Amino acid sequence: MVTNIYKGRKRRLYLVEWREHFGISAEKMAERLDVTRQSVHRWEAQNHRLNPDKIAAYAHALQKEPEDMWRHPDRPSADGLLAGLDDKQVQGAVEMLSLWVKTAGGR
Repeated sequence: MVTNIYKGRKRRLYLVEWREHFGISAEKMAERLDVTRQSVHRWEAQNHRLNPDKIAAYAHALQKEPEDMWRHPDRPSADGLLAGLDDKQVQGAVEMLSLWVKTAGGR
């Protein structure tokens, strides 16, 4: 039996959004990936069918990490927001966020 670890809305990849964020055409992306333009469009339209290797190749063509493809480019990751902070600053940020989540009724 398979356990669904992500309940609710289906997760999606933001391939088109990332490509457009960097101002890269589908043709240019195809060159970077060494595939046809049609393949790029197929990957973007049917990204639920992509295997991890193709997701990684797409991300690396944009000089990003594969996990970044799962979030919109306008939505920074928590790791990205905390990058460059020392341990004390990170702990303070975590405490503030935890308090905010509790008061917002999140947990």
